Amino acid sequence: MIFLVTGCAGFIGSHTCENLVNRGYEVVGVDSLTYASSLSNISSIRSEKNFTFFEGDISDHRKIEEIVSKHKITHIINFAAETHVDNSIKDVFPFVRSNILGVCTLIEIVKNHNIELIHISTDEVYGVPALGECFTESSPLNPKNPYAATKAAADHLIFSAINTFGIRAKIIRPSNNFGPRQHSEKFIPTILRSLELGNKIPVYGDGLQKREWTFVKDTSQAIADFCQNSESGNGVFNLSSENQLANIEIITILCKILDRDVENTVEHVKDRPGHDREYKIKNSILKEKTDLVRALQETVIEFKKNMEKK
Repeated sequence: MIFLVTGCAGFIGSHTCENLVNRGYEVVGVDSLTYASSLSNISSIRSEKNFTFFEGDISDHRKIEEIVSKHKITHIINFAAETHVDNSIKDVFPFVRSNILGVCTLIEIVKNHNIELIHISTDEVYGVPALGECFTESSPLNPKNPYAATKAAADHLIFSAINTFGIRAKIIRPSNNFGPRQHSEKFIPTILRSLELGNKIPVYGDGLQKREWTFVKDTSQAIADFCQNSESGNGVFNLSSENQLANIEIITILCKILDRDVENTVEHVKDRPGHDREYKIKNSILKEKTDLVRALQETVIEFKKNMEKK
């Protein structure tokens, strides 16, 4: 197996690249190096003989096809995406370009070269579950925000290409990830930065929105295992720790780790438009998971190290 990993310098992509390289696979990474990615995320593997990096956009058909041909790629793992819901509400066009048009490019390439696509989607494509409901891979897609809508569109495009052109493709839908290297705009880094600077933690609405929190190292391990061991055939696979907590509960745990008083650190702000109340999916491929508190403790340690470097 020779992997092309798109979005390799991003959050989950960099951890997965590291995992595959450490297993001895040949990995070619591509990243457009937007604000949400950094070469520092892949610094541990940049000098490895079985890793090659290219700066590039997945919408650049010619460049991606040249890379695929030159390196005899057998599998593409697509992490490249715009992912921040708030940004998609402000301006959806970058999301359409990356999450839809970029995926169209990859579909054409896997079709022309008869290679397999492993596409990283999101649990948000399912929308909000009814009371007591837990989404499975057969649940209908019902995205509720612009970001999720573009990811759902990409999933539909892949399904259509499987049916129409017979491409080989698998879709992995992870739940909310957290851990080292996550961009500062995301929820947990925002909490830690606020606590470090002595600022109030901005909490949308009542803070009772529920998410399933998965440690990024568990996710990258599961994806690498999946790519290594998955059988032939197409399909959709949910990836979740099934650790469902409200936002305010995550804040409470982090405050306890840092010995801070929750009551004096939280500031409830106006909720964002169309904010999904809850996500809940049935996990299929995550076999082992790190204890949530231990994973959050590791995240705090890494965050503090990075703050000290600045």
